[in-house]
Amino acid sequence: MVHFALIQISRKHTEILGTFIEIILKNKWDLTIYYNLEQDEYTFVKFYNQLFEKDLNVKPTNQLIENIEEIDYFIFASSTDESKMPEIFKKSELAYKTIYVQHQAPHFCPFMLKNIIVSPVIHSEQLDKTQTAYMLPIYKTYKKLHWSPLNKTTIFAVIGGIRANQYGKIFDRNLDMIQEILQKYPKGNYEFWFFMRKWDWVWISRKYKFLRENPKIFGFPGLETDLMIKSLRRAKFILPLAKKGGWFYWQRLTGSIPLAINFNIPMVMDRELAQIYGLENTSVIYENSMSEIMDNILDMKDEEYYKLVESNVKYKIDVCKNNEKNLINLCLKQLTNAEKNDFNNLNL
Repeated sequence: MVHFALIQISRKHTEILGTFIEIILKNKWDLTIYYNLEQDEYTFVKFYNQLFEKDLNVKPTNQLIENIEEIDYFIFASSTDESKMPEIFKKSELAYKTIYVQHQAPHFCPFMLKNIIVSPVIHSEQLDKTQTAYMLPIYKTYKKLHWSPLNKTTIFAVIGGIRANQYGKIFDRNLDMIQEILQKYPKGNYEFWFFMRKWDWVWISRKYKFLRENPKIFGFPGLETDLMIKSLRRAKFILPLAKKGGWFYWQRLTGSIPLAINFNIPMVMDRELAQIYGLENTSVIYENSMSEIMDNILDMKDEEYYKLVESNVKYKIDVCKNNEKNLINLCLKQLTNAEKNDFNNLNL
């Protein structure tokens, strides 16, 4: 029996665990998740128990070392936890069976010889020299269809925090596009629903008062995963809301993309971002601003919408097949002599 350890040290990125859980369970391998459930504020692990209809084996991260001899492969779900990783993973022969998930290229460390990138835009000169596989973090087990023609209001969901620099300038999301639509279509039958952590919503809605003053905008801060998904059943589209040329085009993945694919909800996005992930046939595409196609969105026929959903599901199935193949190949790859020498030199 092959035994996997799926490790998430900090309280973030549990949204990607489902990808690995699905593959491991499908192949009837043994799995232990190392995560501190008592600190869990997102409840994705609880959701996975329901989704995969299995009582997942979850242990506190401090038990990893005592069980280390029983494990064949280790997957650290976030390379950003480098400072909290046990030193044995940085200085031992465990390097050939330890995989690190890279959410941003700057978080790569030289001891990380096997890596998974969650977006094709994540790369660097050092990272590209390692054994690396691309896995968009999605799973196909979720089969529910959210939107119904009975929902007359077109609801657009925006998921995740909105980041700004030290001067308060937003660099990852395009709120100007939302304001433009509100101004051009004041009487349209639509709403924007924002899902994010409580304090993220408090901050952004204070800075941009229209988010809490406009009757077409609703904030749902701090929802547990189950409640967020139930709320998303009203959403017709998900908006990555990526700022043109921002972080999501050259540094990282917007979490909205895998969530939309996982939950079978089409996206509205610009062409460049869609091309990065091959989503041109599964999404409603605009060139510069969503306002260009707002009439088409609000007047969309049910048949056209369900074709998008069908394309989304087909895309998901294909990606999941590639994810499984890429994970297995990465696990089985042996380190080259040059890689072993580099690792040994690193720890001299």
